[in-house]
Amino acid sequence: MSNGFPTRERKGELNVFFYSPCCYRHLLESVSAFLPDFDLEKERSTLDEQGLRIAENQENSQKNRRKLAESTRDFKKASNEDKLSMFNSLLKGYQEEVDNLTKRAKFGENAFLNIYQKLYEAPDPYPVIASIAEKDSKLSELESENRKMKVELEEFRMEATHLKNQQATIRRLEERCRQLEQQAMYEWDQAEQNQCQPWIILDLVTKWEVQAWSLSRRCFSGGCVWWGLGIDEIAVLTSLRWKQDGVDDGGEAFELSDELLQALTYGMEEKVKEIVEIKQRSLAEENQKTLEVIKEREQLLQDQLRQAQDSVSTMQKLHELAQSQLFEVRAQSEEERAGKQSEVNLLMDEVERAQGRLLSLEREKGLLRSQLQTANEDNDHKNRYYLCMGLDISPNSKWFAFSDNLDADSALENSLYAKEKIISELNVELHKLENTLSNEREEHINEIKKLNSLLNEKEVALEELKKELQTRPTTKLIDDLRKKVKILQAVGYNTIEAEDWEVATSGQEMSKLESLLLDKNRKVEHELTQLKVQLSERTSLLESAEAKIVELTAKVNEQQRLIQKLEDDILKGYSSKERKGTRFDDWDLSESGGTEPSENAEQRHVSSDLDQSSMLKVICNQRDRFRARLRETEEEIRQLKEKIGALTSELDKTKADNVKLYGKIRYVQDYNSERVISRGSKKCVEDLESGFSSDVESKYKKMYEDDINPFAAFSKKVPALLRHP
Repeated sequence: MSNGFPTRERKGELNVFFYSPCCYRHLLESVSAFLPDFDLEKERSTLDEQGLRIAENQENSQKNRRKLAESTRDFKKASNEDKLSMFNSLLKGYQEEVDNLTKRAKFGENAFLNIYQKLYEAPDPYPVIASIAEKDSKLSELESENRKMKVELEEFRMEATHLKNQQATIRRLEERCRQLEQQAMYEWDQAEQNQCQPWIILDLVTKWEVQAWSLSRRCFSGGCVWWGLGIDEIAVLTSLRWKQDGVDDGGEAFELSDELLQALTYGMEEKVKEIVEIKQRSLAEENQKTLEVIKEREQLLQDQLRQAQDSVSTMQKLHELAQSQLFEVRAQSEEERAGKQSEVNLLMDEVERAQGRLLSLEREKGLLRSQLQTANEDNDHKNRYYLCMGLDISPNSKWFAFSDNLDADSALENSLYAKEKIISELNVELHKLENTLSNEREEHINEIKKLNSLLNEKEVALEELKKELQTRPTTKLIDDLRKKVKILQAVGYNTIEAEDWEVATSGQEMSKLESLLLDKNRKVEHELTQLKVQLSERTSLLESAEAKIVELTAKVNEQQRLIQKLEDDILKGYSSKERKGTRFDDWDLSESGGTEPSENAEQRHVSSDLDQSSMLKVICNQRDRFRARLRETEEEIRQLKEKIGALTSELDKTKADNVKLYGKIRYVQDYNSERVISRGSKKCVEDLESGFSSDVESKYKKMYEDDINPFAAFSKKVPALLRHP
């Protein structure tokens, strides 16, 4: 190391050693050994303090530079005399600024050198993290694929069992369809070869219709197709009448043209589309139910987490309160114990002093008694001796001086009695002190027992609280649950905050969140593709239905116009024979194409009276047929209107779903862009949906912004509020 900087050769050697493919295990060990010693949290706090210090120094430097600039400006504007007085202060300010800049540069260099020296020996953790992330992503993909394969296997098993159960029924129905088809083909060929009568064709069609109806009852509730025709199409054949060569029954002649075949084919397609729509609606309802179940499960988990957090907080509060009470009780009991012990010690010292004083008084008492006894014995001996010697012992005698000894003996005896009295008083007081001491000792023992019982109760309660806390979820488990809930909120509702994002994206949670978001992104892309296909299909169906509605409306209007004209002509024909003849002329001219007008007019005028009733019957029959067709057309129009309404509602729902999907895709795009920027990558973030054109994106972007705009929502609600104040 030279000048505080490590040499580059050693770093190159370390990089070669660590990035060698054969030393990957050593790299992992070195990274796991370096990170705990590095103490990232401590270094982060130190860097935060240094950053705040550097920002503060920069701000102070800018303030000082502004002051120096102002003082320099004032110095330039001042006169020569004032400049002499201002020069010293200005020079001092510049010197202080130079010193501050020097300190600031030195502080920055020291901070840089400190972090550089610590990071110099750090191994590169990117290969380890990249490999772990890759393994984690592969593991998540394998798990998701495993789940999908299990679901598909279960579905295949269910379908196989269902197909096995329906195999016999399908064979029987196929055999019946084959027999009916062969029979129908044979009878149809016989009818064409023999040029059968209309009632034979009608009987044949009726029989086909009955057979097809009975077969359709056993198939998907009337939705099956027999011999390429549905039930409605076969019913149309009953209204057909074939015109045989040389036979005219007065009815209209129709032929099975290409338009009729196209109509029949269109009916079959409509039925298939209806079945597909029913299936799609059932799938959408199942998906909606699954989504609702997931939301309810998530809400239940959130409620359980909230309850667990509340219970943990209450238990922590109770634990802290119990600990504080226990500490208070212990401190109080220790204080009382110390006070009682000091009182007992004082009383014991006083009792010892009293006992010592009592013993000394007893000894003095014994000495005084012995002295008194010796003095009395001496006096008795002396008195006896004087009496025996016949000496005068009166007070006026010369021997009375010996009586002073007797007074001294009495004084000693009095003092002895006083001391005995004091001793008795001291004994009484000592007995009282011993009684009070025993009473206080008993009270102290009882109080200690109470405190011990209370302490035992507190300890038992504390043990119960500890056991209950052990049964409760730990802080780590709560943090994990909180992170999982935040990840679910981020994936399902896009409701993650910036701070929570930083916490959730730290360490291994980042890889989990990325895998979840990628899975969600794939699901959203798949749903978006399906919804686009459904939207295009429903749009095409809507356009075809609208075109058909326009065509049928025009046809109905034309038929109504013709019916009205026919009825007016019939009413006018009864008014006069001349006008009736003119009407029949016009009618026959319109049907015959205007050929040979004069001759046909004269012939019809002659035979008008004969054919009046037959013509009126034909016109009435035609009017009835037109009315029946008009009713059928009105019924079709009504069904088409209902279908258009259903398609419009489905289109609105699809638009709403597309707007939600656009919001989710927008969130995923923002997340990917933030992740790319945070890693320092210079690659462009590709669009998640390749088929998402700019026009469609701009349309859904506007709809999404209008949806999240509160002013737009309020403006939509204003008319309703005005209508219903």
